[in-house]
Amino acid sequence: MEMSMSVKEFALRTGKPEKSVIDIIDGTQSVTTEMALLMEKVTWIPAGFWLAKQRNYDEYVLRQKTSRHGGNELAWLRTLPLQEMVENGWLELGETDSDQVEKALHFFGVASPAAWKDVYFLQKLKVAFRISLGKTANPGAVAAWLRRGEIQSMDMYLDRRYAPKRLKSLLPEISLLLQSPPDTVIGRLTALLADAGIKLLFTESLSGVPIKGATRWIYGWPSIQLLSERQEYEDFRFTVLHEIGHILLHGKKDIFLEQAGFTPDDDPAYTKKEQEADVFARKWMENQP
Repeated sequence: MEMSMSVKEFALRTGKPEKSVIDIIDGTQSVTTEMALLMEKVTWIPAGFWLAKQRNYDEYVLRQKTSRHGGNELAWLRTLPLQEMVENGWLELGETDSDQVEKALHFFGVASPAAWKDVYFLQKLKVAFRISLGKTANPGAVAAWLRRGEIQSMDMYLDRRYAPKRLKSLLPEISLLLQSPPDTVIGRLTALLADAGIKLLFTESLSGVPIKGATRWIYGWPSIQLLSERQEYEDFRFTVLHEIGHILLHGKKDIFLEQAGFTPDDDPAYTKKEQEADVFARKWMENQP
């Protein structure tokens, strides 16, 4: 309802200084809970309405402030394979550079390029092999590929948790299945691994990513991430068994990136575990009837 009340009258009715009312109208002073209750008495409009208006305004101002990105953010944006990410449907094309920065931050699930750097470069993730993508040939692209796997893993629901005994019991069937024609394998393989509580993910390749696959625990789930494009089938068979070997033989905090072109801090330990996974894969490939 239109009250046609002057600022002076409104101030008198609320018992507040006229300047305070003007500052609220101009947006230089916030509506407090006390003021909202006073406004409710004068206007008959609930205090919650005025407080919600204030929250919405505060959010709008903060979004406008944080969406103004400078040179550092734009420089970070240029390290990412944006065109391929958009073409793969991972990311929407932004209307402006600042908009694109916001969309990229949302994709990675970080608040700022500085936070992104902490995760992928400064090795602040507590894992057994402290991974720094700064040692790879194209860290922005590798980070994007890995993040896409995280998103795929979060979108995949499994109704049972990882069970090592169940996985071991399924190994003969999995290794036998991997002798079948490639086009008949993927669906059944995914189902068998899911039955053991493992997520099998297939991700589009990026031209700047030499990586063939990755194995890691993503938010409590062991996950194997492979290229969705057709590979040489012998390579595919070996890679699947190799990654299964990592899950069975090694810890939850280990991250394994196959052919990513990087050296972890604890290289001897990492190399030893890669060799163990190789032995595991060869065993299951050679022991076929």
